[in-house]
Parts: sequence; structure tokens; C-alpha cells
Amino acid sequence: MRLRDFSVRKRLFIANFMMVFIPICMLIIIGSSFMLGMRFLGSSDQEKVNSVWPEKGPAPSIQFAISSLKVKIENNDNWPPSGHGMGMGRHKRHMMNNNSTGIPMEADLHALEQQNIQSVVTHNGDIVYVSPGADAAAIQNTVIERSHGAPIMLWDNDIFLFSYQSNDKQTIIYSYGKTPFLTRGAPPVPNPRIDWNNILLTVIIIAILFVILLGLYLSRLLSRQILEPLTALRKASAEIRQGNLDAPVEIQAQDEFGAACRDFEQMRLELKEAKEQQEKYEENRKELIAGISHDLSTPLTAMKGYASGILDGIANTPEKQRHYVEMILQGASTMEKLVESLFLFSKLDLGRMPFNLEQVSLRDYFTDFFHEQQPLLKEKDILLNLSIDLPADNPAKVCMDRLQFQRVIDNLLSNSRKYAVDKVVKIDITLALDNDFYRISFADDGPGVPQDDLTKLFHSFYRTDPARSNVAKGSGLGLAITKEIILGMNGKIWAEETNGGGLTIVILLPIKE
Repeated sequence: MRLRDFSVRKRLFIANFMMVFIPICMLIIIGSSFMLGMRFLGSSDQEKVNSVWPEKGPAPSIQFAISSLKVKIENNDNWPPSGHGMGMGRHKRHMMNNNSTGIPMEADLHALEQQNIQSVVTHNGDIVYVSPGADAAAIQNTVIERSHGAPIMLWDNDIFLFSYQSNDKQTIIYSYGKTPFLTRGAPPVPNPRIDWNNILLTVIIIAILFVILLGLYLSRLLSRQILEPLTALRKASAEIRQGNLDAPVEIQAQDEFGAACRDFEQMRLELKEAKEQQEKYEENRKELIAGISHDLSTPLTAMKGYASGILDGIANTPEKQRHYVEMILQGASTMEKLVESLFLFSKLDLGRMPFNLEQVSLRDYFTDFFHEQQPLLKEKDILLNLSIDLPADNPAKVCMDRLQFQRVIDNLLSNSRKYAVDKVVKIDITLALDNDFYRISFADDGPGVPQDDLTKLFHSFYRTDPARSNVAKGSGLGLAITKEIILGMNGKIWAEETNGGGLTIVILLPIKE
């Protein structure tokens, strides 16, 4: 899963968490590294202190050594070591001259000696340690004279003087040296191991830069992932505002912006479909107006001519007058049928035609229709044949409006009769099962319709005669009305070519369980 597939809320939370978590982790790593370096890189506590503050002069080292001496004097009960007591003066002097007494504060005393501070340590009045080359009596006298026998630490710009005795007053330390508190004009003491200040400063700068760069990267990443969909939406909305509905919104993200883009794309497709449908309706409306104008003008012109003939005395015999009146009546009847068909089509197209749906058995319906209408249709030169291709126990129940479905059958039969080439037209009605529908086919042996015109048969005012010269053959609304009725009963209808020539109208009605 990519980062852009997370929700915006989760991405913001992750970014903010990383901006806090990563600096904390870096601080922990830096601190741990510093502590480990202090533990493993220094050979003694004093060297660790010196490695951290190499340029600060002797103050940290001396302070650290003094504090360490005080602690060790109070916490050690097993010294001086054997061989350093009374009666061992010669051996003691030899050990002091070799600068190795074995006393526990020896390392701290050496640290003071590195700063030119000499020390004398006594235990029960015996000298157990003297700095190499130092005059023990002179150091003791100098310190006692300045301290008057009390513990003291004096450090000014000229000398360092220190005196301390344990709580049991058995062990006393005397330290003295010409070590000023601040070394004037002295260069910083070089660190023989690691320049920790420079290292820490470098690490801190790198960490700060890393955090800044990480923040910039996360901000840019989030802004790009947020702004890209918004930019795409803005461009798409601009295209739609200009009337262009063919510019898709191509965003594949799975977050909230991706969902918004997909909704916007669905809206664009629906708008495009609505626009195409509106254009189609507009074209049909123009054809409808043109068809109405033509089909009404033809009988009106004929009626006007016959009426003028009567008024002008052309029909000067009773027979002619009667014939002219009959032609006028016939034209009025044609116009009346056209207006009725147009009114019915308008109601169906607007969805204002109520359907009285009821459960009907197609087997029984067509069986009764065949036996009742076959003799009557035969008189009109229509030979009807019924074929039911269903199991005997299948009643073929559907929901239909009997009155409107009868109108469908009348329109189909009359169309086959009007456009028949021969005097007698044969129509085969077939009832069969087609998945979840019942299939009703009306196949005639007429002239048929070209393949390219099959889909146009159900358009309003469409006729295979482009000139629309014979209005008596129909208004061009019959099949359009038939389609609206079938759609109103949740069915489907289309036209096919009949095998051997002719036209087949196929109707599918859903099965009623």
C-alpha cells in the first residue's frame, strides 16, 4: 500500500508524529553515544572530565580530584595498606620514592600533581604519601600556617592551598601549589584523545539539518498529494464551465481526495449523458414538430380543396357534393386520429399515463385472443398463426395493463397490414421463455426494413417513406407509442429481420413469480 492510499487524516498524523518522534530518537542516540564514549574512550574519571572540557583550564580537573579525595577518605576503612604503619619507615620511604603507595586516592593525587599541586597524606601522624620531589614538612607547615589546623581550600590568582581530615581525624591531606585560578595568556590544553565539543556540535548541526530537511520533504510530499487532486478538480471544473464534458478527472488515489475526484468524474459522466440525452430530445422535438406540421397540413389542404370545390360550384351535382363532403369527413377523421395518437404519446413520454397493472397469464391471453380475433383478422386479409413454445404447466404469468397491451397488439398488426406488399399478410405470434423474461415475437412476411433503419422504427414520426407522402398509412407514432407502453410495463422491445424476408418485433416481459 502506498502512502497516498492512506487517508489524509492518517497522513497528517504520521507526519506530525515523525516530526516529534525522530528528533526525540536523535537526542536519545546522541546522548547514548556520548555516554558510551565517555565510558569506553577514557582510561580514568579525570581523563573523561578533561576530554569534555579540554579548553577550560585546570579548574574542572582540580575540583573533580578534590571531591574524589574527600569521598575516598570517608569511604575507605582498609588503608593505609599493610607495610605503611609505624616501624616501617625505611620501607615506607622507599615506596614513596618509587611513587607507588597503593593508597586508594593515588590517582586523584597524581591528577593534582599534573596541575603543579603537591600533596602530603598522613595517617595517625605517619606520612603515608608525599608527592615526588616535594618537601613534606614545608607543605605541612605552609598549609597549617594558613589554615590554623582547620579544613580549608584556598584558591586565588596566585596559589592553591587545600587541607582536609577525615571524620575520625586519623587521615589528613595537605596540598599546596602555585596554580592560579585563571591561567593568563595560556593556550587551551589540547585533548590527547577526542575533541568532544566539535564532535557534539557537528552532530547537533547535522541533526538539526536532518530534521529541517525531513520536515520540508514531508510538507512537500503532503502538499503535492493534496494539491494535485485539487488542481485536477479545478481544471475539470473549468472545462465543464466552458461546456467541455470530455475532459476526464484521472486521479487514482484511495483517500478522501480520490473519492471526491471519483464522485466528480461520475458527475461529469452523468452530465455528459444528460447533455447527449437533451440533444437527442431536442432533435426528436424538432422531428416531432416537423412531422406534426406535415401530417396535419396534408389532410387540411385536401379538406380546403374539397370545401372550395363545393363553394365554387364545381360539385354541381348531388353525387359530387356527397363525395366532396365524404372526403372532407375522411380528412377530419385522419386529423382526429393523429391528434389522439399525439396526445397519447405525449402522456406516455411525460410519464403521465396511469397503468392498471394486473397479473395475467400470457398463455391464456394469447389463446383467447387467437380464437376470438382470427376470423375477424382473416376478413382483413391477415392470416394469424400462434405458437406457444412453453411447458404445458407453465402459465407464463406477467404483470400488464390489458387495455394498453391490446393497443400494442393492434398497432403491430395494423403496421404489418399497412406495409404489406401482397394482398394477404401472414403474421406468426410466438410465445417462449427467455431467461427471466417471456419472449413474444410478431413476425410478418412483408417487405421488411433495411438493417440500418431497424433502430429508428420506434422513433416518433419515423416512416420508411422519407417523403411521408401517404399520411393514410399512419402518423409514424404507432411504434413509438408501443415502445412507451412496453417500457411502462418494465419490458423491452426491438425489431429484427424475419428469416425469409419480413419484419419481426420482439417483446420481452419480466416473469411474475
